[in-house]
Amino acid sequence: MLDFKRIFVLVLKYGISAACLFYVFMDVPLADLSAALRLYSIPPIAAVVCVSFAAYSVMGLRLSYMADPPMSFRSTLCGTLVGMAFNNVLPAKAGEIAKAMWIGRENGVSSQKTLGIVFMERFFDVNVLALLSLWLLWAMGERFVAVTFVTCLAVGWCVLAVFRGNPALTERFIGLFGKGRLGTFVSQALSGVLDNMSLNRLLWLLGTSLTSWSLYATQMFLCLNFVAGLGLSLGAALSVFAVSGLSMLLPSSPGAIGVYQAFVVTLLKRYGIEPDAALAIALVSHMIQFIPVTLVGGLIFAAFPVKSIKG
Repeated sequence: MLDFKRIFVLVLKYGISAACLFYVFMDVPLADLSAALRLYSIPPIAAVVCVSFAAYSVMGLRLSYMADPPMSFRSTLCGTLVGMAFNNVLPAKAGEIAKAMWIGRENGVSSQKTLGIVFMERFFDVNVLALLSLWLLWAMGERFVAVTFVTCLAVGWCVLAVFRGNPALTERFIGLFGKGRLGTFVSQALSGVLDNMSLNRLLWLLGTSLTSWSLYATQMFLCLNFVAGLGLSLGAALSVFAVSGLSMLLPSSPGAIGVYQAFVVTLLKRYGIEPDAALAIALVSHMIQFIPVTLVGGLIFAAFPVKSIKG
């Protein structure tokens, strides 16, 4: 029997990506795009790729100390790369599940608990992105949207704080799911989250999250000014970075293909960048984020399938 809801969601996601691709290509002749791309050289692109992998390394380091005892850095780095590769080619953020399974089986930690750890990691990333987005939305006059976004995050933190400070309430909440496999799953996943609510862990998460996102922002700044030579200010580059991050949160094809380009091109046009130059760097910056990590993560997954997946 056809699952019309699933079909509708798939059509919607890929339809959004297709519409965005049409939007960014419709006013740019391929000859102009090709001419803009030929201005780029390999060494600056390679330097930006190195910055990307420095950010991935910080993400792996962050994960390694989100459990007690600490997990193997090799496993958390490999899990991060595999997870990002999966997210780039599979729908529904399947990479987060793959990452949790990978680091769990490499370190002898239940996959349920590592799912909680990965959730906490991603929640911190959303908070850092929210700070960037708040600045951007506020500057653009979208203050209601900015306040709503931050309010939702504040509610999330309040819920976690209540669970952390009231173990009896946490037990009652877990009890709602029964004593079977579902209850065990919720208990261990929640443990992975709440164990990271101590002051030391929160400071660790804050420091490493800010470091990794600063490297991502540096990557975008270098793409715009070192690779493409657009000469944008730091504030403008941060705006483009924030917008590109927001594009990843919208429903679309894996890797936000099309949506990423539409967001970046639209903002660059507002800064006076010609459509061909804007599209060229939007494509290249996305490929820098997409291709190297997908290849490396895929190779890791192919090289260690038995140990990492079959346990």
